[in-house]
Formats: sequence, structure tokens, C-alpha cells
Amino acid sequence: MIALALKIFAVGKLKDASFSLKCEDYLKKIKFDTRLEVIEIKDSDKAAEGEKLITAVKKNPCYAIALTENGKEYTSLELARHLGRINKTVVFIIGGHHGLDSNVLKCSDEVIALSKLTFTHEMARLILLEQIYRAVSILNNRSYHR
Repeated sequence: MIALALKIFAVGKLKDASFSLKCEDYLKKIKFDTRLEVIEIKDSDKAAEGEKLITAVKKNPCYAIALTENGKEYTSLELARHLGRINKTVVFIIGGHHGLDSNVLKCSDEVIALSKLTFTHEMARLILLEQIYRAVSILNNRSYHR
């Protein structure tokens, strides 16, 4: 069994109850196999959010992955293999409705895209959690992937 250490730094709270329920469902499934912590950053202006995110990343020795539609795209299998090779806590960074400040992108180890499409931060969190669950399933040879 491969156990990853993961964190998600997300700007803003999940306001839609249906997103919250589905995210909680994935969190429970993921935590069966690996550690995952979600830290919410209070939304404000883009620069202030960026400063808070950078401070949070610097407090954690980690491999920081910022999410933006202009980042590198992975297939689910490629992402799973990539995460399996990282020997640090992986921190995913999700911006708020303003997006991510350019300084957050500069301080990140990698910038990836969930898609070329733009999603709300709530949708991005749900999609990311599903992909993390899929990656953990792939790395642990579980049938969910197919």
C-alpha cells in the first residue's frame, strides 16, 4: 500500500451544501488510505489571499502544486504516478474567485491544470478530491480507476 501525505490549501469555504457533502464523501474515502488535510484560507483580495497562501506553504516543507487552467495537464494515470514519486507532503493550492496571485505560482514547485476550462473554486475542489481518490486507488491497485 502506498500512503501519500497530502494537503489542500483552498481559498474560500464550500458554500453549496451539495458540494460539501460530495467533498466530505471523497475525504472519507481518501483518508482510508492516506493522510489528507484541507485548510481553508479566508477569501479577500487576490494579493492578500496570495500572501496567506505563500505563508502557509512556507510553513510546511512540501512540494507545492498550484492549480490553474494554464498549468501542465496530466492524465489520471500520469498524475497518480507523479504523486507516487514525490517524497514530501504534497500541497495542492486552489485559488478563490479571483484566481491565484502570480507570486503563488512563482513559489510553487509545479503548476497544473485540472482542465483548460475554468471552474469555480468549489468545483475545482471537488474535481481535485475525485482525482486524488482516483490516484490513491491507482497507486494501491484498486478497481475504482476503471
